[in-house]
Amino acid sequence: MFRRALIVCCILAAGACMSRTEAMMQEAQTLYLKNQYRESVRVFLRVVDRSPGSEMAESALLRVGEIFMLNLHDQQNALEYFDQIINEYPNGQKALQAREHMAHIYENNQHNYDEAVNQYRRILETGRDKEPEKHIMAIGRNYYLKEDYRQAVTEYRRVVDTYPKSKYVPEAEYEIANCFFVANKCEDAIKQYQTVLDKYPDTPRKYDIMLSIGVCLEDKEDYSQALKVYRDIEDKYENKALIKKRIESTLGRMQKKHR
Repeated sequence: MFRRALIVCCILAAGACMSRTEAMMQEAQTLYLKNQYRESVRVFLRVVDRSPGSEMAESALLRVGEIFMLNLHDQQNALEYFDQIINEYPNGQKALQAREHMAHIYENNQHNYDEAVNQYRRILETGRDKEPEKHIMAIGRNYYLKEDYRQAVTEYRRVVDTYPKSKYVPEAEYEIANCFFVANKCEDAIKQYQTVLDKYPDTPRKYDIMLSIGVCLEDKEDYSQALKVYRDIEDKYENKALIKKRIESTLGRMQKKHR
């Protein structure tokens, strides 16, 4: 009888503890909605101290990191809390979110593209990534930003070859062409841009692509074809002043070449 009563008391105590913790989570969220971010962080951290190792504590830690990242603009503290989640809950779903947030900070705030790539690769290595091609695209983008265009092309091609039905494939093929363009590989760029136009004729990037093709043709000193491309998009391209400038420049170069 005594043992049964003791068990019941333990269950009731655990339930009371859980309800208090849930109430604290709600309090923290209410403070957040009132823009009282530091007070919200303080209460979320009380949840972590009260229920260490629990799913609620894991969620509270993630919220703390997100508040530092998005609301308090304290990226260093955000990184530390995201890292804490990864260390204490390595197999939890929140660890993947934490790594994604860390990658975002490294890429967009600290411009540490190598570390951003590392975080995206670590997400892929878990085997629990529900959208791996999204993160491969991010890896390609970071190589592009660090001007390693060859590796960027490799990553984008990985998306095209491994996930041919992915919604990211059109973007990957377009970015491959952009890599060739900025690397001054005009022959490859023109060919890849044309591939994109052929496969995706309704792409919203159509006129940007045609402008890039025109620039490449100029670089090849094929001024007549470049001029034809510019004329084709003259009334369609949003930045008409830019097209007008390209046309004038091309006409000037044509005249100079034929003197």
